[in-house]
Amino acid sequence: MRNEILERVAADLTSIPPLVFRAVRKRITRMTLAEMEIEITPNHFEIVRLLSEEGTMHPSEIGQRLQIAKAQMTKLVDRLVELGIVERNIDSADRRTHNITLTEQARVMMEKHKQKIVTAVREIMASLSDDEIDNLSISLRKLKDLFLNSAADDTFR
Repeated sequence: MRNEILERVAADLTSIPPLVFRAVRKRITRMTLAEMEIEITPNHFEIVRLLSEEGTMHPSEIGQRLQIAKAQMTKLVDRLVELGIVERNIDSADRRTHNITLTEQARVMMEKHKQKIVTAVREIMASLSDDEIDNLSISLRKLKDLFLNSAADDTFR
């Protein structure tokens, strides 16, 4: 019985990220892109989002993470540099290569984007009762702690 419940919970849990992505991220990304005074594609925006989360990165690492070909990455980064959204900096460890980092303009843009995501999630959850929100919050904190502890355990194996 417990194994069946764990199996169902695991299946439910793995189905949540794509649902959240579809319900929130795509809608908010489109809104953010529409409000921006500059025209960039969703691929450009995903590069900016990744740099916002990870900090300075090498273009090949960005391409790997987002599954974008090297030739396309060069064009995408060139456009972002041209728009003043990212900067190329010489890698201190290997002066032959460059790292990509966000400009202050892009950091401000991403902070506004994050606030829109929080607002969208709040709007989606507004239909829940206070008890449901409280139970969800408790469950999510437990899941977060569980996965954080699991990740910490993995670092020592």
